[in-house]
Amino acid sequence: MTTKSFHLDMHEQIECAQTLASRFYTDPAILEVEKPRIFQRTWQLVGTLHQPCGEVNGIKRTISDPESFFTVDVVGEPVIVVRDKQGTLRAFSNVCRHRAGPIALGSGCHHVLRCQYHGWTYTLDGRLIGTPDVDGVEFFDRSTMGMVPLRCETWGQFLFVNFDLHAEPLSAYLGKIPEQARGFQFEGLEFAERRDYVIDCNWKVYVDNYLEGYHIPIAHPGLMKEIDYAQYRTDTFRYYSQQFAPIRAMKPEDAGQRLYAPGSGLQDALYFWIFPNLMLNIYPDNISTNVIVPLSHEKTLTIFEWFFHDGALQENRQRIERAVAFSDEVQQEDIGLCENVQKGLRSSTYDRGRYSVKRENGVHHFHRVLNEFLARP
Repeated sequence: MTTKSFHLDMHEQIECAQTLASRFYTDPAILEVEKPRIFQRTWQLVGTLHQPCGEVNGIKRTISDPESFFTVDVVGEPVIVVRDKQGTLRAFSNVCRHRAGPIALGSGCHHVLRCQYHGWTYTLDGRLIGTPDVDGVEFFDRSTMGMVPLRCETWGQFLFVNFDLHAEPLSAYLGKIPEQARGFQFEGLEFAERRDYVIDCNWKVYVDNYLEGYHIPIAHPGLMKEIDYAQYRTDTFRYYSQQFAPIRAMKPEDAGQRLYAPGSGLQDALYFWIFPNLMLNIYPDNISTNVIVPLSHEKTLTIFEWFFHDGALQENRQRIERAVAFSDEVQQEDIGLCENVQKGLRSSTYDRGRYSVKRENGVHHFHRVLNEFLARP
C-alpha cells in the first residue's frame, strides 16, 4: 500500500470528524505497515528495573545488577536488555548478525553473550568479539557487525525501548504525567501479579474502548459504583491523554460494597494512555500497566501487570486479590465489548460513525496521532 492509501481522512475538529473507516481494523495489510511506522518509532514498555535475571551463588539478580540481561518480544521484534559491568543500561536487537539466530534466550547473568545458533560472541556494550570458523571470509570487518543498538530509557522503575534512534526522548511522550500523578507514591512499588488476555479484535478496537468512559454506565456496573461519572472527563496532550474519574462519595448503603473509600490517599482514579499502546491505571492503592500487543489484524494480546506497596506481606494479600479481581471483572466486560465491535466492523452495513463530542475526544485524539504516524514515509 502507498502512503496515500493511509490517509485516514481525519478532520481536526471532533464536531466535524467521522471515525476511522472499518478497513483500518479489518485489513491485514494495515497492520504490516503499522509495525514499522508506529510500533518501531515509539517507546515500548518492556519491563521494570526489578526484572528477574536469574541467580548467582543463590542470590536473586535483577536487571539493576551489573552483567545481567533479559530478553523480550516487542510486536514480533526480538529484543535484549542488558546492564554491563560499569552499570550502563542498554538495549539491542536480539538477532545475531551472522544468520539471524537468537543472541540470548530468557534471562541471566553473563559478562558476554553467545549466539545460541553458531556461537558468535558479543560484549554487553554490543561489540562482536568471537566468530568461530570464519577463516577465509574476505572483506570481513568485525567492527561493523556488532549488535544493532536500540534506544533505552527509564521512568521511575519502568523500562522502555525504541527502535528509532532519532525519535523524541521518552520525556516527550510522558509529558506532564510524572507531575500529574505525583499524588501517588511510586517509590517502593512491588510487582504483584501478571495476567495475559488474548482478545479477538484489532488492537485499535481495544485502545478505542479504553480511551472513552462513554460505555461505563452501560457495560461496567461495578466500576460505575466507584466513580463519579458526571465528573468524568478526558484531557488530551501531545502523545498521551488522561482520564479523570473522581472517587464517588460514599452512601450508607454502599458500606462493605465499595472498593475505594473517598477521603484517604489519592482522590481520583487516574487513567493515562501513552501512544500507541500503553495504559497506566492509577488507583488509590495500586498501579496497573496494560500493554496492547497486536498478534494479528484481528487478534490482540493485552498484558496486565499490577504493582502494590508491601505486596509480599500476608496481611495485604486479600486487598491485592480483591483489586486484581475487580480489574479482571472490568477486563472481562471489555473483552465482550471489543470482540462484538470487531464482528460489527466486518459487516457490510457499517463503514464509519461519528464521535461523541463530550465523551470521545480521547478516541479522536488517538486517531489524529495515528494518522500523523501512518502518513510518514
